[in-house]
Amino acid sequence: MKTLSIGLVGLLLTLLAACDKGSGAEVEKLADIQPNLPQVPTLPPPPFPVQYSDQSYSVYGLRKKLRNVIDTDVEVTGYIVNIYEPDPCPKGETCPPPRAPHIWLADKADEQDKEQWIRVGGYAENHEEIEKAIRGPKQKIDPESGMIPIPTDFAVGAKIKVKANFTHVSGTGFNDAAGLLDYRGHETLSGGRTG
Repeated sequence: MKTLSIGLVGLLLTLLAACDKGSGAEVEKLADIQPNLPQVPTLPPPPFPVQYSDQSYSVYGLRKKLRNVIDTDVEVTGYIVNIYEPDPCPKGETCPPPRAPHIWLADKADEQDKEQWIRVGGYAENHEEIEKAIRGPKQKIDPESGMIPIPTDFAVGAKIKVKANFTHVSGTGFNDAAGLLDYRGHETLSGGRTG
């Protein structure tokens, strides 16, 4: 086996030496290969920025950064696209209690795709509290308890900046794998209902 290996190495060296001396062997050049590939696609820019100049997130951005910001306090700027209103209970009938008050935000005021909405809850325990807050005097944050006033200016189409905890499960019993907002306060930027 050792003799065979030495013989093959010797033969190989002889052939290489012959090639170097111009043994007359012609080398055939292959044709240039021209790949036939599709054009590189132009990717559209993201539909909304992840964060605005004031460092608040868009709904798109919040979901894009889900792993980084879940279970943290955030600010989100968006439009109210829906406000939950419980179905009226006919007189004399016993109806199940309505769900806790909540609104839906989106990055566009006219967003129809519910997958692009994010739920905001935790600003009131029930609808009676909201009605009482609307009829009563304007509330302020209670410095002793830290109680946040119940919002009375929510209106569909209003642009707001919400301070909230971004979570999968809210303190009011809502849950969502894509995340939801547990309300901590807000600022109405445009279009809110007046008191």
